[in-house]
Amino acid sequence: MTAEEFRNIYRELIDENPLAIRAVLKVLAIEFTEEVSTLAVTLDSQPRLLVNLAFVGKHCRTDAEVKGVICHEFLHVLLRHTERFTRLTPPEHLALDAVINAIIHRRLGPDYSGMMSRYYENARGMHRLLRPPRDNEHYDR
Repeated sequence: MTAEEFRNIYRELIDENPLAIRAVLKVLAIEFTEEVSTLAVTLDSQPRLLVNLAFVGKHCRTDAEVKGVICHEFLHVLLRHTERFTRLTPPEHLALDAVINAIIHRRLGPDYSGMMSRYYENARGMHRLLRPPRDNEHYDR
């Protein structure tokens, strides 16, 4: 995945999804970096989108999956996580990510959440919440 390919998919998402434009207006810059292992938005009033292209290239099989991980970061902005928090503990981050991943799966479907299903396929304990539940899986156990 190149920076230009990522930017093209980013632009497509903005054209397709009116909610994305709200997040884009808050995100002032996209930075391609290996300082983050995946993607992230900075916890600022005007957050920056940090993107590890190696992660995207390795784990996202389709443009829809790239859009899914971008939507994940946009939802942090739209839900005002970037304004409300100055620092996140690991349990807080897990909870916020689980809610966002569930929103993506339920609203956009498995085409967008497919990477999350694969990436967290073998997750155990509370980390199972980061992927859509399997048909035979119950969280009450």
